[in-house]
Amino acid sequence: MKRIAIISTPVILLLLLIGGASNKAAAQVSVQVSYQTFYDELEPYGNWIDYPEYGYVWRPDMGPDFRPYSTNGHWVWNDDYEWMWVSDYDWGWAPFHYGRWFYDDYYGWLWMPGYDWSPAWVCWRSGGDYYGWAPLGPQFSIGVNLSFGHYSPPSNYWCFVDRQYIASPRVYDHCYGVQRNVTIINNTTVINNYRRERNVFVTGPGRREVERYTRESIRSVGIRDAGRPGRSSFHNNEVAIYRPRVDRDNNRYAPERVQRFSRDQRNDMAGNNRRGNIMGGFEERRQQQERMMRTGNDDANNRRQFEERRQERMRDRNNDGNNRSIFEDRRQQQEQMMRQRNNDDNNRRQVEERQQQEQMMRQRNNDANNRRQFEERQQQEQMRQRNEAAENNRRGQMERMMQQRNAEAENNRRQQQEQMRQRNTEAENNRRQFEERRQQPSFERRGQDQGSQPQRGGFGGFRGQPQQPQVQQQNGGGNPPAGGGDRGQGHGGWRRNG
Repeated sequence: MKRIAIISTPVILLLLLIGGASNKAAAQVSVQVSYQTFYDELEPYGNWIDYPEYGYVWRPDMGPDFRPYSTNGHWVWNDDYEWMWVSDYDWGWAPFHYGRWFYDDYYGWLWMPGYDWSPAWVCWRSGGDYYGWAPLGPQFSIGVNLSFGHYSPPSNYWCFVDRQYIASPRVYDHCYGVQRNVTIINNTTVINNYRRERNVFVTGPGRREVERYTRESIRSVGIRDAGRPGRSSFHNNEVAIYRPRVDRDNNRYAPERVQRFSRDQRNDMAGNNRRGNIMGGFEERRQQQERMMRTGNDDANNRRQFEERRQERMRDRNNDGNNRSIFEDRRQQQEQMMRQRNNDDNNRRQVEERQQQEQMMRQRNNDANNRRQFEERQQQEQMRQRNEAAENNRRGQMERMMQQRNAEAENNRRQQQEQMRQRNTEAENNRRQFEERRQQPSFERRGQDQGSQPQRGGFGGFRGQPQQPQVQQQNGGGNPPAGGGDRGQGHGGWRRNG
């Protein structure tokens, strides 16, 4: 049972990590915005127009060669969302992942905001040796079956490339001209695999199919949520993009500056298109815009020449009278001053707008630098704290080791002193015992003569035992010592030698 528990714990942790990673890939950032964010963030890069059919729509300041999902961007593959468009425009985070694009004969490409985020709101075609895609228009809506149904983008919406270039970082360089779109459309079919993945709508050719045509392995990129609007960054096989949730209650929001829709000019343009080739595509649109610009310049030149001739006639008529000349000069000066003031106001307004934009860019850069510096300082502080903790641990270990060594040395010294004291005590005891034994008198038993008969009475010897004969002292005389002779009145017992 212990082994099963040990094995199951890492497995459970791995499953939790995989589940958390998948949830992170599917979820968008917790930031919630309204249409006002679209209105404010896109205003520096284009104009908002009050369009009759779709409300407020946005036209980018990109010129006649601009095509959505074509210029200044490329396709990348993500395992969660499949084909995703990565735009290099600063404003590309919104129009290529929210809302719909459509083409107007007078205004060109226009974008209508939307609520749902997608890696790319496009439909795909495949066939022959081509891949093609086109932006979805406002007519397309998400149905129950998640299919394109009868929706068919016009031919000038499509962008076609050879299949081997679909994943190229410069895919626009390989796009065919719109004049070939009708022929290619007739030889391709719609990839009708539109579906919902992790609450996001995705579509496009399969990964294995693209790898077979490109003969290269398609790497899956990671997606990281950015914290603020701006250009999507693509570094180290990771895309950082701003993708907030959009509030659906947007009736009270509006752009700060809105252009009024010009119905007359649009009708004139539509009439010209009906008389000509309606499917002429972008080349006709560019030529029409060039003609419009030339016409506008010619009108301006004609007005300027007319004004100059009028002023010359007025000067000729007023040469007769100084008062009239002075009056005309004053009037012209006043007009010039008024024009100069108007020009100054316009220039000042433009300068202020540019300064505001530059200030916003500097502020964003400063915020990014401050955030990066703050993170670097945090990392340095964490590294310093780690070094201090390591140094403190090392010092603590050294101090504990030194204390332990000193305690062991002190114990050894005390043991040695105790052993020396015991040895000295034993030596001193041995010396004293030796001195005591050396100074103590030794006694011996008086000897008894062999064969002597025991004698009774007196104090000598043991009672009832034969008494030893008394040995004469060797002092040179034959007198017995005082106190009696050998009659039992001697000292008896033992005698001292020496």
